[in-house]
Amino acid sequence: MDINLSKSNIAIVGGGLVCKAILQIFFIEDFKDQRPVILGVADLDDQAPGLRYAQEKGIFTTSDYREFYKLEDLDMIIELTKDNTLREIIKKTKPAQVKLIDHFSAMSVWDYLKIEEERLKARRDIQVSGTEIKKIEEIFDRFSNRITKIVEERTDHLINAEEELVESERAMTQIIQGSNLPTFVINKDHIVTHWNKAIEKLTGYSADKIVGTNKQWLPFWDIERPTMADVILDQIKEDEIKKLYGTKSSKSALIEGAYEAEVFFPKLGQNGRWCFFTAAPIKAPDGKMIGAIETLWDKTEDKQAEEVRERHTRELSTLCSIYSALNAPSAVEERINASIQEIIDFLSAECVCIYLMESDGKFHLKYSYGFSEEACKKDMVAAPHGIIQRIAQSGMFTIFDRLPQDCSDEICSLEQENFVSWAYIPISTKERNPFGVIKIASKKPDHFSYENKEILELIGNRIGIAIENAMLQEQYIKSEEKYRSLFNYDPNPIFIMDCETFEILDTNQRAQDCYGYTREELYGFQFLKLGAQDDQAVAAGLKNLSPGQSVLFSKKRHYKKGRRPFYVNINVSYARYGESDVLIANTTDITESVDQETQLIQAGKMATLGVMASGMAHEINQPLNVIQICADFFLKMLKKGQSIKDDDLKTMANDIVTNVERAAGVIKHVRDFARQSEIVPSRLNINDPIKDVFKVLGNQLKVHQIELELDLDPKLPDIMAEHNRLEQVFINLVTNAMDAIDEKSAQSDINDSEKRITIQSFTENGQVVVNVSDTGIGMSEDVKSKILEPFFTTKKIGKGTGLGVSISYGIIKDYDGSIEIESEVGQGTKFKISFPFLQ
Repeated sequence: MDINLSKSNIAIVGGGLVCKAILQIFFIEDFKDQRPVILGVADLDDQAPGLRYAQEKGIFTTSDYREFYKLEDLDMIIELTKDNTLREIIKKTKPAQVKLIDHFSAMSVWDYLKIEEERLKARRDIQVSGTEIKKIEEIFDRFSNRITKIVEERTDHLINAEEELVESERAMTQIIQGSNLPTFVINKDHIVTHWNKAIEKLTGYSADKIVGTNKQWLPFWDIERPTMADVILDQIKEDEIKKLYGTKSSKSALIEGAYEAEVFFPKLGQNGRWCFFTAAPIKAPDGKMIGAIETLWDKTEDKQAEEVRERHTRELSTLCSIYSALNAPSAVEERINASIQEIIDFLSAECVCIYLMESDGKFHLKYSYGFSEEACKKDMVAAPHGIIQRIAQSGMFTIFDRLPQDCSDEICSLEQENFVSWAYIPISTKERNPFGVIKIASKKPDHFSYENKEILELIGNRIGIAIENAMLQEQYIKSEEKYRSLFNYDPNPIFIMDCETFEILDTNQRAQDCYGYTREELYGFQFLKLGAQDDQAVAAGLKNLSPGQSVLFSKKRHYKKGRRPFYVNINVSYARYGESDVLIANTTDITESVDQETQLIQAGKMATLGVMASGMAHEINQPLNVIQICADFFLKMLKKGQSIKDDDLKTMANDIVTNVERAAGVIKHVRDFARQSEIVPSRLNINDPIKDVFKVLGNQLKVHQIELELDLDPKLPDIMAEHNRLEQVFINLVTNAMDAIDEKSAQSDINDSEKRITIQSFTENGQVVVNVSDTGIGMSEDVKSKILEPFFTTKKIGKGTGLGVSISYGIIKDYDGSIEIESEVGQGTKFKISFPFLQ
């Protein structure tokens, strides 16, 4: 789909959360130059979040989308209601010149906006970061993770689209053609039925040439061979798939019966392309396979960026290792030999010689590894034009990949040692004066590359500085200027604090920028006051640190100046700073990931509300029945003209009040559960969220004829957690137990009629423990090993998302808890959940 929203005049029908999310992206500062003109937003619900957000932005809103038809400048309508009937009505009634993007195609708009948003963020961050490799790596990692998230969201959408493909060919065509992922579909006869615009662009083959043929292989291979879609359709065995697509092919973790792989296609583009692709079966309602769909994602740029990142990471790792070796508290010879070994490992070379200038102005062999001593000494030429002398004076990194015809004795000596590639790295002092040369050799041809020039020059300079300091009999100490530069340019805030009082002694520039305080304001400020005042875990962790130890605190709330909250991970190490023992704290802003996790948990709660609905209806119906009976009695007596006794009137009034309060309590409980809860824990008794589960699920247990056995210790110590989230955990476990019991009862070959859920709470080894046991179908070892994975489910399609147990596991880990699973097929399952209790 050609997405061109810039400067368009658009109206949106459907003011839900998706509408709000799209509008928020439009109003990001980075989008101001390509922002469309939003003429209006329509929704029947005047409290819809997108509608209210539009009102805040001064955008026209209405409950009747047909008012948009009167707008002369209208270019486009975006329909986000997911109502297929409304979509068809708009398509037929809209002005002819107005383009319609329905809720299927809107996914492409969403993907485009999210990717464009991340691209603009990454470009801005790179512009800010300059040429610092570490920052560029972090920006790339963030960009890659965010794009991966967008890809995962798109994959989820395609899973839903695959189900609709079976029911409606027209709907499938709209989705596929509107997708910005290269996609094609084949039928049961391996004939291509769909070949979208994105795959046309990727392969260079138009749909006219491919659709209706069995030549889906043609854009990818020089000879005919099955695509992954053909493999899925033919149900080829896994070992045969490995032969076709190598070890990077595997079953999809998200789509049943699907496979995915990452392969280099040399025929794509001028130099070939790396593609990640997924092929999934298309099945009829009766389960019969009627086709297959394959989607591709061009990973070439990601691969290239990954290679560059890996090279930079390896270079930085080597540089850090050499720095560590040279700064170790050992003799200079041991440090130099350790750094030589790092160079050997980094370059996969066999030999190294190091020559240093002495007082006579000549270069003498000082250290060697792998060479014969004679081979190294041949390079120690006193003549001013010797190769060592020339390299040192020029300061130029030099590579020899073949032997010159008129080679000197020093070069020819390498041939006698069977070396065919070698490199020379100049060594200079801190003042950039020539100081020595490192010679490295390999028996492999064309072994060295000028891509390593910068890192090798850094290594040479660093070794030169270390040797220079050793010769001056001084321990290498980083200058304050270099320390301050590295300190300030670290991408994360760093705090150096007193290990007794936790008062801040020093900070880097990033800490000042992130927290909004000046350096003077932070000096003497207690580090613990940057976070929650009642967070005893951080204070206890800092007090218990010993020299050489470090500790990580996850998901802690910190406050910027003005008490603006955000979330951080805190890594604290015990170290020496000058002549004092200090604590060094590094904080990493994780607010975005916490927000995403909170949204995922909230989505799980919304799904859980569906399970709670029937129980809530029963709990409300009972008091309503009492109220109805009382009201009917009052009406009956009024119609007869009879008076009601005071005692009867008082009794019935009390019944009405009691049952109104009961119904209101149920509604309040469900409303409280549905709200988005804070991740900040508080002191609570774990029995409370357990009991609240059965305020709405108790009737469902009766309907399913399941016996509930509660054995809760009334004297449990408190734990630190959040009531709402723990209630979600136990609702997930109880509903899963109900499903397991029902599944077991449905199997005709199982005679065991016992249907019971048991929940116990008690203390054990300094922990508050809750066992949730059932007499259900149980789990195999394979299922048990995967049960905590996101999106893994044993339920039928439409019966479960696979997120319940995974979300529960994440919540438990957030509160320093643990979960153990015991299960046996046919015998039931027990979840053991433990939390540390408060002293």
